[in-house]
Amino acid sequence: MSIYNTAGNPRAHRIRVFFNETSTKIYEGMPVCYAFDTTTNWFGGSVTRTPSADAGVVSASTTTAEGSQNEGKYILVESPDADNLHAFAGVVAPGSWCGVTTSSAKGRIIDIYIPNGAIVPVRADVACTVGKTILSVNNGDSACNTTGRPIAIAAETVDRSSTAGLVLATLDPNRFIWQRGDAAALVVDDNEATSTIILNHVYLNNSQTAGSFVPFMIQSTHDGNTSATSHQYGILDYMSLEGTYDQAGYNRCLLAQLNLAGTLNSGGAHFYAIMAQLSGTPTATEVGHLAALSVDLSVGVNPTTGNYTGIVIANNGANQTQVDSAITIYGNYGINHLFDWESCDGLTANFISNLGTGASKVITSGTAGTTYKIKCNYGGSDVYLIAYSDPTEAAN
Repeated sequence: MSIYNTAGNPRAHRIRVFFNETSTKIYEGMPVCYAFDTTTNWFGGSVTRTPSADAGVVSASTTTAEGSQNEGKYILVESPDADNLHAFAGVVAPGSWCGVTTSSAKGRIIDIYIPNGAIVPVRADVACTVGKTILSVNNGDSACNTTGRPIAIAAETVDRSSTAGLVLATLDPNRFIWQRGDAAALVVDDNEATSTIILNHVYLNNSQTAGSFVPFMIQSTHDGNTSATSHQYGILDYMSLEGTYDQAGYNRCLLAQLNLAGTLNSGGAHFYAIMAQLSGTPTATEVGHLAALSVDLSVGVNPTTGNYTGIVIANNGANQTQVDSAITIYGNYGINHLFDWESCDGLTANFISNLGTGASKVITSGTAGTTYKIKCNYGGSDVYLIAYSDPTEAAN
C-alpha cells in the first residue's frame, strides 16, 4: 500500500462506495465504474412511483425497478467492462480493502478518488512518461493502459510495463472526447426527429490580419512500422445511413462549405472549400498509390434510377455565375500523365474499349498502335472521345 494520502492534496476527493463483485481482488489505484444499469438497491427498500405523484410507496425489497431512481446506480461500483466504460467512477483509494479478495458471497465497502482533475495514484501496466502518457480503462482490466477509454495523464515517469503498479496521474476523463453509451451509440430521442440537433458546437469570430486562426487542429504523429492490419487516420469520419430515403435532401458524411462574403482583390489569394495536400520528402521506394485525394466507390448496388458517380462537379449555388474551368491542373513541376486508367478495358460495362490497330484505326497511315474510344454522357446520350496510341501529325 502506498503512503500517499490527501492531506497535502486538497483537490483529491474520496467518496465511499460499494464494490459489488464477488471473488475479485481489489488493488489500490484500480479503476472502477458505476453499475449504471443495476436494479439492485442499497438501502433495502424499493420505491414504486406513479406518473401522477412525486412521492412513491416504499416497500422492503432488494431491487428497484428501472425508472424509479435506484440509488444502487451511484453507490454500487464494479470492474470496467464493455458496457460501463462511459460510467467511469474513479480509482480505488488506499485503505484496508486494498489487496483483499472479496468473498464468494458479496463485495465490500471501499473508498475511491473521483475523477476531478486531481493528481492521485492510478494502477497502470504500461511505461509512463510524466505529462505525456495517456491512461485508459479497458474491459476486464484492473490496471490502466493506453487502449480503451482515456481517463488520465501520467504525472510521473515510471515503467510499469512488466509488473502493474502505481503511478501518479491527473485523473480527468473530461480532457478527452468520449461520447458513447453502453458499448453502443448514444441515442437522440425520437420526439426530436424533426429538429436541428448539434451536439458539439464551436462558434467563433476573429479579425486576424496576420498569422493564422485555426478553430480546430488535430496533429498526430506516427513513428512506428506497420503491418497489413495497421492503418493510420488523421480523421476517420464514418456515418451509416440505415433509414429509408425516399424524399429530396442531402446526406453528407463530410460537408466543407466556404462562404465568401468579403472582398476578393489579390491574384495571390487562394480560396478552397477543401484542400487535400500531400507533402513531405519520404524515402519512397515502392507504393501502391501516393495521392492527395482518393475516391473509392464501394457501394454494392447501382441505383435503378439516377447516377452513381465518383465525383460531382456542379455550378449550383444560390448566386451562381459562369465557371471558367471545371478543373484546373497546375503542372509547374511536371505531370507525366493526365490520367492513369487501371483495369478500365475488357469489360462490357467499362467506359474505355479497344477499337483495334492498324492504319485505318490511327490518326495517320504511318502510325501503328491501338485506338480506344472513351464513353461519356452528354444530355442523356452516349458520346465518345477517341484516344490513339502515340499519334503523329499527318503531312499536308
